[in-house]
Amino acid sequence: MTFNMNIKAILKDPEAAINQLWGEQSHCNDRAAILETADKINQITSVIKTLKNDKNHCASQFKPNKENPEEISRLKDQMKEISSQLNIQEEKRKHQNDVLLGYFSIAKNKLPAVPKQFSTIAQQRPATGEISIQLIDDSKQSEWDNYVNQHTNSGLYHRYEWRKLIHESFSHQSHYFAAISNGIIIGILPTIRLKSALFGDFSISMPFFNYGGVLADTPEIANALLEYAARYCNSNNISHLEIRATQQLNNWPTKSEKVSMIKQLPDSIDQLDKELGSKVRAQINRAKAKNTRTVIGKLDLLNDFYTVFSINMRDLGTPVYGKSFFRNILTQWNDIANIVIIYLENKPVSAAFLLANKDMVEIPWASTLRKTNSLNMNMLLYWEVLSFVITERYHFFDFGRSSLDSSTYRFKKQWGATPIQHYWHYWLKDGQALPEINPNNKKFELLIAIWKKLPVSVTRLIGPLIVKNIP
Repeated sequence: MTFNMNIKAILKDPEAAINQLWGEQSHCNDRAAILETADKINQITSVIKTLKNDKNHCASQFKPNKENPEEISRLKDQMKEISSQLNIQEEKRKHQNDVLLGYFSIAKNKLPAVPKQFSTIAQQRPATGEISIQLIDDSKQSEWDNYVNQHTNSGLYHRYEWRKLIHESFSHQSHYFAAISNGIIIGILPTIRLKSALFGDFSISMPFFNYGGVLADTPEIANALLEYAARYCNSNNISHLEIRATQQLNNWPTKSEKVSMIKQLPDSIDQLDKELGSKVRAQINRAKAKNTRTVIGKLDLLNDFYTVFSINMRDLGTPVYGKSFFRNILTQWNDIANIVIIYLENKPVSAAFLLANKDMVEIPWASTLRKTNSLNMNMLLYWEVLSFVITERYHFFDFGRSSLDSSTYRFKKQWGATPIQHYWHYWLKDGQALPEINPNNKKFELLIAIWKKLPVSVTRLIGPLIVKNIP
């Protein structure tokens, strides 16, 4: 069955849309989520309508006050603030529209459904008492994780265990904030402080990963957490606070150059094969024709993973994490972490590190030796990874972060992945410029060029001391 109803028709009568797609008597597991999303869009639309009316009224006041410079200046500031709020609400509505259409993804040319962690902040429960923001220590770990476990939008990196793991791996100080009402956690914000002479002193939620920012019952609680954390950074002379999110949170300066590439997985490997284009299948088959074998494991494959990963990072000019970081993850998350290795002539040439959460598996790190690029080993790696994830009955695969229309973006798109927008928000002390701690910063060009020429053994020795402070 195809479903050709547009967003306006769905919003007009979401119950009818559900019944048309699944049948009035059948049970739709996402029925409540669809109705909730439709209601949220209508609420946002109402806010947008009010803001537009306010903007029109403000604009009408310019002519009568043209001889009053102070009033004109006030009106300009008011127009600017209204426009800023309008932009935020329009972004929220656009994202919710995409989420809503995702539920009807069996229709041709519709966006695929996405994991619930990427939906906008959904009200879990109304706050009935006074809200306080507190710094949390280890004594509150179980309450913290209980909150994470029950929240629709939570991701793996919200879990408290990462605080200990990051400290053990990098010795970083952390500040974990919680919003509490009537003794119950109603919002959290984990932050890690990175401090070095080379890159400065700043906090981030969360470094080293794509997700793990603010998680709250309502947008208002999320904003209270963000403002509290900003005041904390200011009073502790921290230069900036970076919050990684997949939705617009507030009016802080924001970067939106990156997207996550998410694929909704088919039910079988045969179906995956049918979904792929002939070019992709041909590349996979050419790699399969070589003398290769695939092994999936955990700590037993760490050495081979690190061999491939560290060589590839050197070739890219990027400092490499210490092997202990990956060992700590595999030990802490043994049940959800896996390594996939492609061997060519019994030597490791391509490697992936996988982490699972709820109904999705992501690939935070993957590397293939450059000398095997012409042999399509990278294509074989992703085929084996996707086959494994489908066999394990997960519903989504996260190919990781890319810049729009970059080579990595196009690589992931050919597998049928759909972009999910990233919004990285920044509180900046004393109005400083947005930080640029990334390989595209020209001041790092010489260091990157030198790094590419170093022996791998040297990069493995000094790389961990540098990369621990690169978020």
